[in-house]
Amino acid sequence: MRSLRLARNHSSSTHERLIYEGWILYDTGHREEAIAKADESISIQRSFEAFFLKAYALADSCLDSESSKNVIDLLEEALRCPSDGLRKGQALNNLGSIYVDCEKLDLAADCYKHALNIKHTRAHQGLARVYHLQNQPKAAYDEMTKLIEKAKNNASAYEKRSEYCDRDMAKGDLSLATQLDPLRTYPYRYRAAAYVSDEIFSNSIGILRLRQLPSTIFV
Repeated sequence: MRSLRLARNHSSSTHERLIYEGWILYDTGHREEAIAKADESISIQRSFEAFFLKAYALADSCLDSESSKNVIDLLEEALRCPSDGLRKGQALNNLGSIYVDCEKLDLAADCYKHALNIKHTRAHQGLARVYHLQNQPKAAYDEMTKLIEKAKNNASAYEKRSEYCDRDMAKGDLSLATQLDPLRTYPYRYRAAAYVSDEIFSNSIGILRLRQLPSTIFV
């Protein structure tokens, strides 16, 4: 927040100052006011930052089909404006996520691949999700492996990859996630559920075996 205020105070133009004010409003829970600041900035000068701010704030709600279309249009407008690769990669990643929510998986995959072409590494995770939804578990697993190779010591990547493999491999990934970040709670919950499941299965087998024994054993 302090850095946003400093940036606002040192902004070189009105439209730029409005964008920083919009982010400050958004971060303090004033979403509608943030959107209004983005609109005011766009009315002065169309820029990537203003369209991205408006799309980001608008997406922070339960999106219906009309709202989703508006967010898509705003992100596409943002991508038409000059900006650096890092910001465009983030916009493409966000656009891919909206397309996934709209079940437009091919368009989502195109966004993630484009983001990867400009070195937005996190798009591997989005693309893995698309492959998973397309019933391509190996492709999803391989995509997360690429993310792990690029982002060393990434506990969240191991955790996410565990969703795209069998139980034994998942346990291995979650153990690595715990080693890298012992404070992550999901690996503990998963392992606890797995142990309970294994014990229930074991007990069930035992009960079935007892039922097959001759009744004289209990006399």
